[in-house]
Amino acid sequence: MRFGICVPNFGNNLSREGVVRSAMEAERLGYDSVWTTDHITVGAAHPYPYGRILESLTTLSYIAAKTESITLGTSIVVMPLRPTILTAKQLATIDYLSGGRLIVGVGAGWEPTEFRTFGVDFRRRGALLEEQLRLLRVLWSSERPVFEGRFHRVRDVIFSPLPAQKGGPRIWVGGNTERAVRRALSLADGWHFTGIPFDELEERMALIRSSGREGFTVSGRLTVKLDPSAKSEESRSGSGERRYIVGGWASRVAEELSRYAKLGVEHVAIYLGDLPVDALLSKMREFVKDVVPSVG
Repeated sequence: MRFGICVPNFGNNLSREGVVRSAMEAERLGYDSVWTTDHITVGAAHPYPYGRILESLTTLSYIAAKTESITLGTSIVVMPLRPTILTAKQLATIDYLSGGRLIVGVGAGWEPTEFRTFGVDFRRRGALLEEQLRLLRVLWSSERPVFEGRFHRVRDVIFSPLPAQKGGPRIWVGGNTERAVRRALSLADGWHFTGIPFDELEERMALIRSSGREGFTVSGRLTVKLDPSAKSEESRSGSGERRYIVGGWASRVAEELSRYAKLGVEHVAIYLGDLPVDALLSKMREFVKDVVPSVG
């Protein structure tokens, strides 16, 4: 299992120092990747933790300039809120300038107020996202792209330079539902869940195994409370979905992560909580030293 770190581009402890130091420390400690979180303007009914947030792609480009080799990822970009061709250019630019280090995690979104603010039909977000994924592939594969779809028409244009990675960065579709997994299997390179409970993960993994897809990555974003006073527990997301939070001593956290690994999870983006920067860096070091070696 490979481990990444969610950088603090949101929350009460958001700071330039926290973003930069956590990314650079993750690279120094040997983490596989660093991840930014995406919302732009959430509804007032959901002020925490995403009411105070740095824009995901801008932040990731800044991190790219401060690091040398660590993989860069989005967990996740709410694509239906964004103009597809501009976003494709931004992502291609990050990949090009970083030397091919980008993974693009995308999702359909869940917060209706955010969609109303942007004038995007919340009910059509799934159909829009699927067409966006097809268009990203076209734009990243040809300097003279041609595309005809329900929401997009591209012809007689030049899209250059292409991303550093041939065919473009890997795309991982986010979401815990069966629909999200099917979307990932048909249109992407991997699936990126958020805090999925073990029983739901078993169901999704059965679907993935039955598909026969090869080279398909199963990745997750997990909140980890690395604290002897904490315990693993289930909560609810802002959309009402079940979320599993891993907590406890390092040995207990390693046991829980090993369960995910045994079910087929290959990569985890770890969110260590809304912490002051020095406390976050300390937890990052503790995780590498006391948790990672014990994960089966």
